[in-house]
Amino acid sequence: MAGHTAIYGDRFSMMRGAVASLSKGSKAQYYPSMPPKHDKYNPHRPVYDYKNLPLRNEHDYRETLEQLSNANTKAARAKITRDTGVSRMPLCMAMPAFLHPSFFPLDPFHLIYENCMAYLYDVWTVFSSPGEKMHLTTAKARKFGRLVSEAVVTLPPVFSGPIRDPFLKRQSQYKIYEWMALLHWYIIPIGTEIGFHPTVLANFAKFAEIADFAMAIQPRSKEDLKQLHTLIAQFLKEYERIYVGDDPEKVSRCRLCIMQLIHIPTHIEWYGSIRLGSQATVERAIGEIGRKVRSRKAPFANVATIIYERELLRLLLLHVPSLQPQTKDKPKRIFIKEVRILKSDIKKPASKINTYISAICQYIGQSTNQTPDLQQWAKHVLPNKHTLTSELFESLSTLSNIRSSKFFEATEEGSTIPIFGRAVAFFEVLETAQKLVVFYPMINLKQSFNRWKGNWSPTIQVCSVSQIRHMVGVIQYEDRVHILRKHPGLSMLTPEELGIVDSSVELDTEPDDI
Repeated sequence: MAGHTAIYGDRFSMMRGAVASLSKGSKAQYYPSMPPKHDKYNPHRPVYDYKNLPLRNEHDYRETLEQLSNANTKAARAKITRDTGVSRMPLCMAMPAFLHPSFFPLDPFHLIYENCMAYLYDVWTVFSSPGEKMHLTTAKARKFGRLVSEAVVTLPPVFSGPIRDPFLKRQSQYKIYEWMALLHWYIIPIGTEIGFHPTVLANFAKFAEIADFAMAIQPRSKEDLKQLHTLIAQFLKEYERIYVGDDPEKVSRCRLCIMQLIHIPTHIEWYGSIRLGSQATVERAIGEIGRKVRSRKAPFANVATIIYERELLRLLLLHVPSLQPQTKDKPKRIFIKEVRILKSDIKKPASKINTYISAICQYIGQSTNQTPDLQQWAKHVLPNKHTLTSELFESLSTLSNIRSSKFFEATEEGSTIPIFGRAVAFFEVLETAQKLVVFYPMINLKQSFNRWKGNWSPTIQVCSVSQIRHMVGVIQYEDRVHILRKHPGLSMLTPEELGIVDSSVELDTEPDDI
């Protein structure tokens, strides 16, 4: 496919590109449904309906290839390419499974994060002018970036590496997991607090909802995909109204990557979750093998030998597992596992431990006059093997600038509203082997753009650790607290791609729920 150099640059539909200028040489590189003043700027371009786009098909594709083959001059071939978006026959067409245009799926990481998310941020900060709804002033962009970098202390280290200040580090190879963090965690809550324009934020929330839906691995019905298509169409129409308005010159903001979101429901129908089209695995393998190539004379033969030897070694280890080289595990630094409860502490009326025990006694229905035999713990291992810490752990830790893992999400039987808490300490009632967590709950819970927020309660509560479902992060702004749930797309990245330098940190093998 010819891509942006053709009038029909979209490889899935025959949607014609639009120009954003009347000057000579302007290229039809932009994809609004109806550009303003289209009779003047794009008189030969029809108005498109996102619910009924003219999709490409195999028959027309093969006819175009036939025309290219029969073209006698380079100019004739260039015209066919410009008018159809097809440049030449791909080598993979020799495969019996090849079918146009469904053979190559969308890549979620490039489309959603490195293209759409990065471009939206650039429009807000660079490609817009003061006075426009979406524009972030230098002061507001600087404050946003500072709050993002400061929020890292309450982001569990198993989620990802630290998220850098986008105001300062946008041009310093901002990583894909950082774009994911901005999209799924930081833009909506921080934008709400520092005053992003509500119309822009509401439109962005639709984009975030699209990404959430697309990146989750779960069955989707035709009705689900129909609703997703409607949501994307609404987002695109609102985007054009907010970012283009009545100015035909601003059609340049309707980039192809933004329009291609409309194809996500079709790809989910073709392949399942859009995550299955990720190029990350292929690019990772290319990088790994590319670094091992030593022959300049015959690089492809060298690559073939590397692949053959690696596969041979893999098969050998399957047959003889004892040949697997033994790796030495790094010693894990455990600061505290068990804390003994002293009777002298219990007798002090104002002691924290006495408060905890009173709450535990109330929870298990036992009189405070008969103190149960308790064991106190600073950490608890969740079913996904992640370690949930507590304020007790952090107070006894010798690490400086420790990232907190004490925030969690739990459920209560019979309730649809989740419980969010800040763990104080973990206890075991030795007589019954009942494991409990003492925590500060979040109160005044409400949802904003499908994200939970509230305030920390000044009083503690107790619940069973079996009710804990996930570790979460938080953003605290003044007395308001926003919840950050781990996004399932992160499970597709390696520790290095997540910016996690400590190889002892274990990642989820299963994605958390949105």
